[in-house]
Amino acid sequence: MLNNKMDRVHLLLLLLLLLFVSAAVATWPNKPHALIQTVIKDPIINLYFTSIDIGTNITVSVSFVIDLSQPYTWLDCFSGYSYSSYTPIDFDSPKCNLHKLTRPLNVPTPDWWVCSGAGEKVKPGCSDHPCGIKPYNPVDNTSRAGSLSEDVMFFYSTPDGLSFGSRFQSPPVTFACVGRRGFEGFPSEAQGLLSLSRNALSLPSQLSSKFALCLPSKTEDSGFGDLFIGGGPYFLPPYHDDASRLFTTVSLITDKASDEYFFEVKSIEIDGKALPLENSILSKLSTVTPFTVLYRSIYERFVKEFKAKAKAKARKMVEAETVVAPFEVCYRVKKGFKMEDVPVIDLTVGSGGGRWRIYGWNSMVVVKEKGAMCLAFVEGGEMMVIGGYQMEDNLVEIDLQLSKLSFTSSLRRHNTSCSRFRPVATDWCLKDNNSCGSVICC
Repeated sequence: MLNNKMDRVHLLLLLLLLLFVSAAVATWPNKPHALIQTVIKDPIINLYFTSIDIGTNITVSVSFVIDLSQPYTWLDCFSGYSYSSYTPIDFDSPKCNLHKLTRPLNVPTPDWWVCSGAGEKVKPGCSDHPCGIKPYNPVDNTSRAGSLSEDVMFFYSTPDGLSFGSRFQSPPVTFACVGRRGFEGFPSEAQGLLSLSRNALSLPSQLSSKFALCLPSKTEDSGFGDLFIGGGPYFLPPYHDDASRLFTTVSLITDKASDEYFFEVKSIEIDGKALPLENSILSKLSTVTPFTVLYRSIYERFVKEFKAKAKAKARKMVEAETVVAPFEVCYRVKKGFKMEDVPVIDLTVGSGGGRWRIYGWNSMVVVKEKGAMCLAFVEGGEMMVIGGYQMEDNLVEIDLQLSKLSFTSSLRRHNTSCSRFRPVATDWCLKDNNSCGSVICC
């Protein structure tokens, strides 16, 4: 009986110690090598989210839509946001003048609809003389009035590129405060937009010079994707090696008028057959564009060649008579079909001849209610836009300092993906676990 009581006491102490370890917050002077955030996919609207804890005293978790184009992060500061660590940035402050790329507005008095008058220094979004800006909503293509502010954020470290480590409090991070009216087109759970652009005010630029995205193709019930800030290694079980070994790296094209990530596509091949292109194609990445966009002249050639290659596989794929918007080409598949049967699309990128290979998992959308699958490319625009669907289950890294883009192509070719439940690193984890290679895991 005594031993049973002692066992229960020891178990209780162990549980309390685990809770203490998980709740501990490290200070930023001991900045970790890398941070990690979970990423969730909304399959209805095809957007990707991550949640970040903001503020001290009363810390609130804010759900952000992930975006690669906007200059700064913005969020709804007026719905229960009143943190002791929040600080508005005045127009005359060095920080407002420093960030001239935001084109700050000189607003003598707070004219935001939520501010009742001057002097509301402690009310988020309001100040005597705010650094006024106009954040852009890429979902509904509108701009709203806002003001620059700053507050601390909390992130989990990753000690090994596999597991979650200690929780860290960042230095003050600059972002924009907007009213709820700025969220048109966003799902109800979204409270902000997280900027991962090359602007000096983006989250990666303020915390590190490198980040990586692993967008999940499945819903959160099947696991989460990843946002790494600070670099690798990147472990994506059951693949045993550091996934950065799979990278193809190309140079980004700098456009001083834009904060987006541009690169050059030299050629497009479908099952080895090159499309006739007069010139290389200016391309960019987008997590808020659901599917890859090709401008008309390229799109027509692309669809024609894809149909020809798919027709040669008529035993597995038959073009459907009806299509499902917004797609123009759909197929019905026969018994024994596998995604590996879909024609492979190769994008030759940069000057080194590197290839971004797009397999059926990323080129075809399964529309279950219609019993079909459709080519996940659409016509439009004036450049090629690699959409979120084509980035799913691909590890994509941006090096801001070197202006480099690295990508793995589909991780499914290596028996893994971007959807997983990561372990929590503790002192009780074992090394050399057979399921995790030679890294620490539980």
